[in-house]
Amino acid sequence: MPESTESFIKAEAASHTWERRSPRPEDDNVLAHTDNWLHALPVGIRPIHLQQEFPRIANDLARLWAETPALDLYFEEKEFSPREDRNGFPPLIKEELLAMHVYSLRNRPARYEQQALVRAPHHGAILG
Repeated sequence: MPESTESFIKAEAASHTWERRSPRPEDDNVLAHTDNWLHALPVGIRPIHLQQEFPRIANDLARLWAETPALDLYFEEKEFSPREDRNGFPPLIKEELLAMHVYSLRNRPARYEQQALVRAPHHGAILG
């Protein structure tokens, strides 16, 4: 697991509030893996404006997409940040973030325990 993802998960456990990090050169461009991730999202969920106006956030989402605890924390921070210096996102960006967040919540893989509960009745019928 990448170090930055681990830090998100640890921070969630400690109820940490995020502060803006220093800009990096790659923050101004959508990375190749981000572009691949964006094209894998279904039309209607795939953002159009986010990667143009906030490529850093698109890159962060692509990196965190498979790490559901970190992804949830990231979405929460972006959507409901209590930071006083945050101006908020333009309406189109808010809509795109919300659509991706809802999609991520509805389409994440079931945890192993949940999968076992769903499959259990079928196994019992076979065993008699």
